[in-house]
Amino acid sequence: MNHDTWVEAALANPDLVDEIYSKYSKDPNSVDSSWHFAFSQAIPVKQTIAQSISSDQRIYDLIEAYRIYGHLQADINPIALDPIQEPIQLKLDHLGFQSNELSQLFPTFGLLPTATAPLQQIVDTLKSIYCGKIGIEYKSIENPELEEWLQQRIEPTRFKTELTIDQKKMVLQQLNHSELFETFIHTKYTGQKRFSLEGGETLIPMLEAVVETGNDLGVQEFVVGMAHRGRLNVLSNILRKSHADIFSEFEEGYIPNSFEGSGDVKYHKGFSSEVTLKSGQRIKIALAPNPSHLESVDPVVEGQTRAKQILRNDQTQKVVMPVLIHGDGAISGQGVLYETLQLYKLPGYATGGTLHFVINNQVGFTTTPEESRSTRYCTDIARAFSAPVFHVNAEDPEGCVYATNLAVEIRQKFHCDVFIELNCYRKYGHNEADEPAYTQPLEYQLIRKKRPIRELYRDQLIQEGTLEKDLAESLEKEFTQELQSALQESKQKVSATGKEERGQPDSVETIHTKVPQETLVAIAQRISTVPEGFTIHPKLNNLVQERLSMIQEGNKPIDWGMAELLAYGSILWDGKDVRLSGQDCRRGTFSHRHAVWVDQAKEQTYIPLSNLKEGQGRFDVINSPLSEYAVLGFEYGYSVANPRALVIWEAQFGDFCNTAQVVLDQYIATSEQKWGQKFSLVLLLPHGYEGQGPEHSSGRMERFLILAGEDNMRIVNPTTPAQFFHLLRRQILHPQLKPLVVFTPKGLLRHPECVSSLKDLSNGSFQEIIEDSLDKSKVEKLLLCSGRIYYDLLAEREKQKMQNCAIVRLEQLYPLDKEHLKKILQQYAGLQECLWVQEEPRNMGAWGFLHEQLQALLPKQMTLRYVGRERCASPAAGSYVLHKKQHADILNAIFKG
Repeated sequence: MNHDTWVEAALANPDLVDEIYSKYSKDPNSVDSSWHFAFSQAIPVKQTIAQSISSDQRIYDLIEAYRIYGHLQADINPIALDPIQEPIQLKLDHLGFQSNELSQLFPTFGLLPTATAPLQQIVDTLKSIYCGKIGIEYKSIENPELEEWLQQRIEPTRFKTELTIDQKKMVLQQLNHSELFETFIHTKYTGQKRFSLEGGETLIPMLEAVVETGNDLGVQEFVVGMAHRGRLNVLSNILRKSHADIFSEFEEGYIPNSFEGSGDVKYHKGFSSEVTLKSGQRIKIALAPNPSHLESVDPVVEGQTRAKQILRNDQTQKVVMPVLIHGDGAISGQGVLYETLQLYKLPGYATGGTLHFVINNQVGFTTTPEESRSTRYCTDIARAFSAPVFHVNAEDPEGCVYATNLAVEIRQKFHCDVFIELNCYRKYGHNEADEPAYTQPLEYQLIRKKRPIRELYRDQLIQEGTLEKDLAESLEKEFTQELQSALQESKQKVSATGKEERGQPDSVETIHTKVPQETLVAIAQRISTVPEGFTIHPKLNNLVQERLSMIQEGNKPIDWGMAELLAYGSILWDGKDVRLSGQDCRRGTFSHRHAVWVDQAKEQTYIPLSNLKEGQGRFDVINSPLSEYAVLGFEYGYSVANPRALVIWEAQFGDFCNTAQVVLDQYIATSEQKWGQKFSLVLLLPHGYEGQGPEHSSGRMERFLILAGEDNMRIVNPTTPAQFFHLLRRQILHPQLKPLVVFTPKGLLRHPECVSSLKDLSNGSFQEIIEDSLDKSKVEKLLLCSGRIYYDLLAEREKQKMQNCAIVRLEQLYPLDKEHLKKILQQYAGLQECLWVQEEPRNMGAWGFLHEQLQALLPKQMTLRYVGRERCASPAAGSYVLHKKQHADILNAIFKG
């Protein structure tokens, strides 16, 4: 019996072996001679077992150490200035091994085909798997099934999968196209910005692998988001945008040196195409437009993906896949990525996992990694979301493609995010005219000596006999000739370029939004019916029955909350989709909506608007996480991909929307003019001065009005439930798709005067301006206003019994219907004074935007007078007493001044 057999027997049945050993110690001949060798070593059974367990534990710890820490020793940096150091976690002495044990046999725990192997062989195997050109982090993903799956995929193959000869040639061809495209532009358009991919051109065969492998695994459409680095290369080689079209945008006659008005620079634009794959199948790829706010596109892509999945009825979320391409500086420094990642498991936002590429060229403009992050890797954010991370070396194209294929499989099988960090370098400065050696002299000494990855891989294939040198040269020459032909074609395209179109004026024609009364009654009944066995909250039940009576009795006033639900119901009734998301929007911050009921006994939910009738539209009402930036970006992306759905984002208070200012400025206000995107997203921003302080009073109306131009949006401050009802219906029915910004009420939700009749809903339409019913011939003073202050003015006028003071409400602030307003003003023949009244400070609200326009409509001898709070740094007073005084001052200035 040899040592290994003895150990196995001792471990399997120590009591029996102990008994045999006891007999042997008394009389060796009393036991079978096969035991003599083991017992002659004079090692007690328990000590032998202890030694074996100790060895097993050490070797198990060794294997686990490499699985956990092997990436720290991986050769992933193509421009490493310092040699790779072995981390202490992988040192044999740290793991309890002695140098004289390297030739000793140890159990392999399935790592190798044999049950045991010398320690040196085990270590060499682990290094080849975990410390080669690919590093992997997967032991903290909190998914045992995925962890086991990955180990089974990478350990038997030692993280290498041989590509076929055709596959290797295809990788080389993609590297050819990637690098030669860049060098051609660099030669023909010297000094022009393009944000070259050179140094990281392996991204192109990696993305090609995503498309091919993804399609093999069921993907039919990709939605891609990326910043400017390598964007033109991706457009050319992945989305197959023609070289002539790309080159034409470099021509001076096509793109001015600076933009004014519509359009955007070439490395921000998006593109969509259908690409033919090797199999002959066609697949859709959309690259979302992206501003210079690098990570801002992340939630936009997720929103577009979610909308496309719903439109395709992609319930498995395997048909449409999001792909995000980051830079190392941006992924570390910009918090919107964290907000976006937080969405990936949430029911209202999940897209089935995202594939993340990080182009880590190890510098951000001039900033070093040590200056840009506090973590070892720029991808360390992935750990918070249990996402596996592959660290790859751009100079190992085959390893990069292999890791990419694994990542696609993981996403499709496990529906999780996966990160691939492409460690590479940036051949030039931040742009091609920049000098990088000012700040990274040693790094760029090394980079300037680097041979292109294409040449390295070409020589590798020639050396291994996969490719003939003549064929390699002919492939390069052929592609260069193709680029030269495209250059000539591009110059012809420039000469034919016409003037860019601007935004078209918003139609002032009336959109018919009335709904038959019997339909409204049917909707009201269905949204007020409590399902059998459902325990509704008593207070909610009272509210539901009260709202039902508003419709059934026909003469009771309808409040804001009911009008809103009827608007959604009528849209759904017609088969159109409604999506509403925001913080606490299911119930409503002000407890006015109650779109979702919760069973008081079982805590199960019921959504009345999802149970109207067969064939109705889809209704999603979603409590969002405590995020504005990512959530608004998501909803914008959703609306772009499904512009005919009523997509609504509601801020908890309008004051909070400024944390999403990038989305407002770079996307919502400008995307039609920059990128030609049409969408109809609605923003609900609770707004109103009611003594709640500087953070709960203002939706920052002035900022939206500053953004208004070229008919890029509609900005509305409605004052009645019927107006809100017709406004929402107008948005879904309007032929011209525009974003809608609505300043919604808070106190008016329960104001006794802020009500409408059933007839107001079943007839009429949205009114941009609401006139006063006073006898116009008696009016001497005219108050122009917008929003909730109207009710204060109305109450004070009645209190003062002033019949010569009319109040006209501007419900739509932009676009302003000047012709209609001019006609109204002309009817006041005896007008002596005209005032603009607002509750916001003078430097806020609508005054700054409107006063010149309104003044131009008045008679020349009349000056428009401002009444409102004086200029303030803060939007509202923190003291309720001060708020009341300021409010009284406004009313006194009008009625007692």
